[in-house]
Amino acid sequence: MSTLQKADTQRAQSAAMSGRMDERTALAAIVLWNCGHFDTKDISDVLRVGEDAVYRTLHAARHISAGKP
Repeated sequence: MSTLQKADTQRAQSAAMSGRMDERTALAAIVLWNCGHFDTKDISDVLRVGEDAVYRTLHAARHISAGKP
């Protein structure tokens, strides 16, 4: 099972959030962040998603890579 499949789909569509990111967009956000040249606003502009979605994706990626449940 992919880590992205563990996401709670109910919460992913919350009105308080800017919307969902597909797997490719999430991976692109992580790659752009890890290159060190872009901030979350730049990434959200390029990928045409909300900055909060980029932040949540990066936070989740850090959490998963640290081995936290």
